[in-house]
Amino acid sequence: MLNWYLAREVGYLKFFFRYSIRQISKRIFRIDNNIKLKNSIVMKLPRNSCFGTELFLKNGSVDWGSEEYLIKFLDKDKSFLDIGANIGYYSLLLAPYCHSVYAFEPDKRSLQALNKNAAKVNNIQVIQKAVFSQPGEMQLDITRLPELSHLQKKAEILSSSQDSVSVEVTTLDKFANENPKLRVTAIKTDVEGADFDVLLGAKNLIIRDQPLILSEIYPDFKLFEFLKPLDYLIFAFVKPRDRSLIHTQPKFVQITENPQIIRCKMAFLVPRRLHQAFLELVVSG
Repeated sequence: MLNWYLAREVGYLKFFFRYSIRQISKRIFRIDNNIKLKNSIVMKLPRNSCFGTELFLKNGSVDWGSEEYLIKFLDKDKSFLDIGANIGYYSLLLAPYCHSVYAFEPDKRSLQALNKNAAKVNNIQVIQKAVFSQPGEMQLDITRLPELSHLQKKAEILSSSQDSVSVEVTTLDKFANENPKLRVTAIKTDVEGADFDVLLGAKNLIIRDQPLILSEIYPDFKLFEFLKPLDYLIFAFVKPRDRSLIHTQPKFVQITENPQIIRCKMAFLVPRRLHQAFLELVVSG
């Protein structure tokens, strides 16, 4: 089914041209597509990947410009943690700009493409684990597409008859303790509703390394309460909630309260060392 909101955001002509190529590749020739990322690395997009389709339709830039801002503040001597790596977009995009990348992905359905993309550079390590607030084992819901797989919490397990598999779970604090030389410049999380749990399990690492964090997390009251003692601020590219205005250019803003009339795809959680730089981006943007 055509996504008319996406078509309007991309532009109708560009959308239908690229959509036609994607569908012909998938349904007639049964081949994957490739795109050249902005760092000139060629990324493979599995033909059955919905996220791969979004990447192809948007020509390799999906998060309204967040990618460029994240790259801007990376420390080349430190590591990037990609939590919920999927097929490896952020891992591959950021690999040239940091010392090493650790790509966490528990869903086996994404691992083949992730490993192939990771092999294009020499500093990405794929880790087949989920990340949460506590280590151990949890059930991963795989009822729907790999992009929507998520860890099941206890209440969901009790009430669910959906397909799930047991996966190993770690925390970023545990991972940091197991890798004492690790120093983190940035973290990306996109884990379908468990982003706050990832942060809870990374508190010591956040205090120690003050990483820049890009997350799919919704900026609600509990996030503000968590970040306040850590001296982190929240920034994001935003658009109006009115879907008829989806084609408008996103605006970069500081978020100081639970947003009511705006929506964002990804939020920057910004440590004190970068406050001034991000405030200047708001003024200039």
